[in-house]
Amino acid sequence: MNQQWYNIGAFTFPGSWAAIVAAFILTFLFLFFWNKKASDWYSNAVFYFILTWKLSVIVVDFNTVIKHPLTILYFHGGTAGYWIGIAVVLIYTFIKKENPYHVLAAWVMTVLIYEGVFDILHGIYIFGGAQLILNSLLLLFLLKKLNTTGKEVWSMQLLIIFTLIQLLLNSSGGFEIETPLLTYIVITIVLLYLLKKDEQTKSIKQGGKISE
Repeated sequence: MNQQWYNIGAFTFPGSWAAIVAAFILTFLFLFFWNKKASDWYSNAVFYFILTWKLSVIVVDFNTVIKHPLTILYFHGGTAGYWIGIAVVLIYTFIKKENPYHVLAAWVMTVLIYEGVFDILHGIYIFGGAQLILNSLLLLFLLKKLNTTGKEVWSMQLLIIFTLIQLLLNSSGGFEIETPLLTYIVITIVLLYLLKKDEQTKSIKQGGKISE
């Protein structure tokens, strides 16, 4: 898909940037009213991601930065910097020991907004609207299941279904493993690990209480 570009004054930016900014802002607002602690984690994670992605140009193009320090203000680390930023966010999440169900809800909301806004900005109104509705239904179903017993199993199943749907919808014009799809796969694997680890930790604690 050809990238659409937009202008605000002298500032020119691609539609993907607008979509991710909208996703960050709306997801933060959603988390703020849903769970304040989760919104604190999310805002920090977004800050670390953007800061790392921006400053990663020092690592990606060190020689240019040394010769022209102002390069840091105008450039970023590109795809390599993006993945470094993702790695930093994941490390922060592990260190923070954030509730994996909060992370899951934040991730689904972020993807939901990003995919819908991205399609709409690129003129794919019907497809983008349908994707927003479908992903919203999955999010609502997930939030409902998080308040019930057996949420561990439901969360992992819904995450897998959600990811498969994103892969399917994004492959409508031909399947290619590009950065967004690879991101979905990587984050899904990490989230499944966090959810499974949380389930095992709770089982151990419950087993200890029973033996006592």
